[in-house]
Formats: sequence, C-alpha cells, structure tokens
Amino acid sequence: MAPAPCISGERERRSESSVDDGEIRWTDKTRYDGPREHALKAWQYSGAKIKLRPDSASTVSDLEFRDYKGGTADRAAVAQYVRDSGTAATDYIRFNRDKMSGRSRAFTNSAAAHELGHALGLCHKSGRVLSLMWTDIASPPITSPQAVDKANYNALWR
Repeated sequence: MAPAPCISGERERRSESSVDDGEIRWTDKTRYDGPREHALKAWQYSGAKIKLRPDSASTVSDLEFRDYKGGTADRAAVAQYVRDSGTAATDYIRFNRDKMSGRSRAFTNSAAAHELGHALGLCHKSGRVLSLMWTDIASPPITSPQAVDKANYNALWR
C-alpha cells in the first residue's frame, strides 16, 4: 500500500517526532497503563524501525505519558501529543481524564495508539483511507496501525 497524504496544513516530519537516535525512551505518570502498553506494542509490529523503550537511569526521557483534567466540552481533546522543541526536552502524550474516564478499552487504546503515532512523526489522515491517524476516533475504534499507517511510517523512517 502507498503512503497517504496528510490533511491540509499538516506534514510528516522526523523533526516533529519524539525519536532520538532511532528510539523513543519513555516514562509514565498516568493511570492509563493498559492503553499505554497497548500503544507501545501496537507500534512495535514486525518491521518497525523505531525502538520504543522505557527510560532508565542512564538515558534521557524523550516522551512522557501523563494525565490531565481537560474537561468534557465537545472541542476538548481526548488525548494529545505535545512536542517540546527544546534541546534534550521531553515531549508528552497527555490523556484527558475527563474524556477517557468510563470509555471502552478499545476507545482508550485507540486514543493512546493514535497519539503515539504523532510522537513517531505521523500526521492526521483524511477519512478516505482506513487509518488509525484519522482526526476522530472511529466507531468502532481502530486500535492499531493500519496498512496505510505502516506505509507512512516506513516512508518516514526508511
């Protein structure tokens, strides 16, 4: 399958990812361990080039999973990837507890895997292709990278 274009105004860039030297070292301060674990496993499929490893005492954390209270308004995000462009800075995947609470495991897994896709440098895709990287969570939720997501990942990280 061929990679799909980003929605208007977005681009896929290595420089917008949390990847450092072919890996993302992560840490967590979240109550959503299940969705975090699911996302990490989903993006470590056979052939994945970027290694996702827990942070250690001798490494610098590239990405931190964290919770926040973001409200339940229609425009409030379920989760978000926050990039910090500073030198040796930590990026964040933030889970909105107000929107994640009480949701199905498939829904929370989808949100976590989608945001990890952004940490890997991927952009949003249009509804014309079946993608984890849609702007909204599908019904039923897509919980792992689809063929087009893997094609975009492979094109970015070849």
